[in-house]
Amino acid sequence: MATWINYLSDVSAGGATVFPYLNVAIKPKKGSALFWYNLKKSGLIDMQTLHCGCPVLMGDKWIATKWIPEARQEFHKPCTLDKYELNYL
Repeated sequence: MATWINYLSDVSAGGATVFPYLNVAIKPKKGSALFWYNLKKSGLIDMQTLHCGCPVLMGDKWIATKWIPEARQEFHKPCTLDKYELNYL
């Protein structure tokens, strides 16, 4: 699993994405992106990628997040064109 964040707006104050175990804080900047892998090669969660979004103190924060799975998903929840089959989210 990987995560890709696109920053869609600048923030006047606050709103950083913080990785506490890495001692890293990324300030949102419109047009920039942030990418990281959430899992180790073993498939276990990489706790160093634990992150949080700090409160926005002034302005607005807009992001678009894409989670990228490591394996294909079409067989876990197959799609159908059958109009009589009910699909629940």
